[in-house]
Amino acid sequence: MSSDDTGNRRNARAYQQLGRLRATLREREARVAELEKRLAALEHSTALRFGQLVADAARNPKSGRRLPRELYRLWRRRHAPVPAAGTSGGAARPERVDHPEDRLLAAGPCDTVIVAGVFGPGTADRLAEHAKVVPLYPHDAAIVLRTADVDAVVVDTTAGEPGGPWAYLGVPGMYDREAALHEIRRIAAARSLPLVLYGAAPPATLARLSWDVTLQDTAAPGRLAELLEPAR
Repeated sequence: MSSDDTGNRRNARAYQQLGRLRATLREREARVAELEKRLAALEHSTALRFGQLVADAARNPKSGRRLPRELYRLWRRRHAPVPAAGTSGGAARPERVDHPEDRLLAAGPCDTVIVAGVFGPGTADRLAEHAKVVPLYPHDAAIVLRTADVDAVVVDTTAGEPGGPWAYLGVPGMYDREAALHEIRRIAAARSLPLVLYGAAPPATLARLSWDVTLQDTAAPGRLAELLEPAR
């Protein structure tokens, strides 16, 4: 093999390595830009600013007099767009207001347990006497649960009875109902919301799933609020 062929192969390998390094560099730069955008959004987020205001008030009691007014202003600006770092005219939306501290920023916050649920006939009405109830329906359950300020997700063992919005939930072959329930469970897990199986004699397809709380005594609906109160 001639020295020219050897040199050409070395040059080819060098160019290949250079191409890989450039691709890696572009990927790293893109990741850094994305992290800068996330950091900018975090620095302007409601949760972080809330913590700073409370910490300042704790360090300086005089500034605590302005705390209610500052919290009210923060709540009013909670949906304002946040400029993205390194962009011109671009905007990134800050965190949605669906965190526990947001209850302190809103006038007249709810002081009872709030449950989102997959309910059978009459169950939501019984629970509404002891907690605030947010019904979930197959067509919008994921959207509602992502944005609702709730303490737990309740699945009623009678939800699959004919005639209701979740009719035939738990019946083998009802894939649309199963898919909707799976998405609800996934979102609840991502938000660290307790999953509650409510009612006696659940269908096998529900009983075999994992639940944080199982409550069979539906004759005492207030018991559910008592169980969830410590988790708030």
